[in-house]
Amino acid sequence: MSEVRLDRRERMAQQTRGDILRAARRLFAERGYVATSINDIAEEAGVAIQTIYARLGSKGGMLLALIDLIDEEARVGPLAEDVTSATTPLATLRASVRLTRSFQERCGDIIDALFSAAGAEPELADAVAEGQRRHRQGARITIDRIQDLHGLRKDVAPERAQALLALSTNHEAWRELITGYHLDWDQAEDWLVDALSRAVLAPQRNKSGTAN
Repeated sequence: MSEVRLDRRERMAQQTRGDILRAARRLFAERGYVATSINDIAEEAGVAIQTIYARLGSKGGMLLALIDLIDEEARVGPLAEDVTSATTPLATLRASVRLTRSFQERCGDIIDALFSAAGAEPELADAVAEGQRRHRQGARITIDRIQDLHGLRKDVAPERAQALLALSTNHEAWRELITGYHLDWDQAEDWLVDALSRAVLAPQRNKSGTAN
């Protein structure tokens, strides 16, 4: 019986933690990180300020936990599996671009809010750095998979392919394509896949033996 009570208590604690993070995510995106106080988050989540400190620590302390919530919203886990299970180089590349699209399409508002405040708020540096580290790691995993499938151009070093993929699919690149050049998400995805495939994938030969 005590184990049941503990399980229920743990589930409630996790639910409360999730409510706090979702409230923080909404307010940071709407008002900005600097303009959002712990009291604002507590009011939005319907909890006491002390509960926030107990579950997540300080306002800065919740930022790294917020990155995990953003990954969950963007469905990073299932989409990452599409990258590692793809059976052709082109399918691998498209799955990787689609993952970053989902990340930006679903969560670009909060990412923009965090990036915008990072220059003036030192406590954001760790959260932003972690997000960038995960993005570069995703590019590395993609290029590794393409290499496993013997699909990387012989004249392109893997490290340079990773750098090009990471730079072409980061937050600033997607924002420029969507808001600067007014492409829709499908157009931007297709263009990125086409441009990156020409830059990093080995030419595929058709049945006649000629390169496509």
